[in-house]
Amino acid sequence: MRVYDFIAIGGGGAGISAAGLVKRAGRRVAVVDHGAVGSLCALNGCNPKKVLVRSSELLDEVHRASDFGIETGEVRVDWSRVIDRKETFTRPVTADTEQSLRSLGIDLIQGDSRFVAADEISVNGQSLRAEGILIATGSMPRRLKFEGADLMHSSDGILALRHPPRRLFIVGAGVVAMEFGQVFARLGSKVTMITPDPRALLEHEPDLVDALLQFSKHELNIDVLARTNIGSVRSEGDEFNIEVESDGRVQCIEADYVLNAAGRPPSIDDLALEAGNVERNGRGVVVDDFLRSRTNHQVFAAGDAHGRMELSPVASYEGGAAARNFLEGDVERVSYDSIPSIVFTVPALATVGWTEASARERGHDVSAVTSDMKDWTVFATAGESIAKAKVIIDSHSGRVFGAHLFGKGADENIHMFAMAIRFGISADELRSMVYAYPTFASALPYTLPEIEGKQELRKAG
Repeated sequence: MRVYDFIAIGGGGAGISAAGLVKRAGRRVAVVDHGAVGSLCALNGCNPKKVLVRSSELLDEVHRASDFGIETGEVRVDWSRVIDRKETFTRPVTADTEQSLRSLGIDLIQGDSRFVAADEISVNGQSLRAEGILIATGSMPRRLKFEGADLMHSSDGILALRHPPRRLFIVGAGVVAMEFGQVFARLGSKVTMITPDPRALLEHEPDLVDALLQFSKHELNIDVLARTNIGSVRSEGDEFNIEVESDGRVQCIEADYVLNAAGRPPSIDDLALEAGNVERNGRGVVVDDFLRSRTNHQVFAAGDAHGRMELSPVASYEGGAAARNFLEGDVERVSYDSIPSIVFTVPALATVGWTEASARERGHDVSAVTSDMKDWTVFATAGESIAKAKVIIDSHSGRVFGAHLFGKGADENIHMFAMAIRFGISADELRSMVYAYPTFASALPYTLPEIEGKQELRKAG
């Protein structure tokens, strides 16, 4: 048996950040992973996807160049070269991560992990024991059950696709679906996506989601079919015939590529959690606010393993919190209230904090304003055809509860609102700042709702 102070099961963002902090505190640490280390984000997630998004964004700008008096002539896309560029970022990740672990003196053990006791796991038949164990195994594509489900591809596959399909069918209408849908629509693919839910992007502010869907339909001819279930996928040579059903009506849709973007549940099924007395539910490992298992306080979970907020920066943040709580004894509660989330469409949809509905459900008296900014000077001079914002504040104190932006610069400007939520900066304080002009950020003070009673005072002054 090998004995450690701390074992991280999973070599992604949460596991690596936690292992590094514990090791720097002088403890004996191991990272266990059955595959390539370095994180989903860096290998097959946000980083390589952003390379594709950036290429499609440049293509969009080139197509609109004549609006600015610039004639480009014929535009040709060599998507295989885009994939080559993507691989310059993904190829070194695993080797660099392994070297980083070695330089820190952290043992990397390759193999599948299973709990055999509250403080012990088995890897390749070898027992490892630790005072603290972190479950940071990430997530996996959702396994769907219908005829032909095995014919679908995951995001790993579409990230390696060197020739855009003529027709792309996407199961799901969440973040991944929207991002890939726009990328390939701009390359000329006819994109259709379905969701059994009443609308796409359920976690986001409905007003701005509607704007994104209308923009995607009008500008890119993307069809999003809500309240629609998939019945089967059948292969017919190089093509696929997909049967879907909505409100009792069945239709068939033809496609050349079928993407599974129906979400990613936690990858914990093979850990034998019951042997470690680790409780789980439908979302993942059940943890408290210190990321400890509620039923085994020697075990922590971070990142996608508990299913609270599946974002790469959150995984790294939680890995650090779990490490500090292991080392110092529950000193840091995790909080997600001020963590922004971005849908990297073009333009981006960004959100932080609560939606208007969720703020009201919590019993708050709120003021909320939706602003259409496309004709505002900073957006009009930039040639942007869509720009919206919705900000939610407390009607009495002016405290910012939530902000939702859709338009150029949204992915950067959302951090101003995140900072306001995190540090209690009021709407009046945001308004009182002097902003550089003409910048997209300079429009943000005008998106803030007025606190009841103060609007009249300003007008009177």
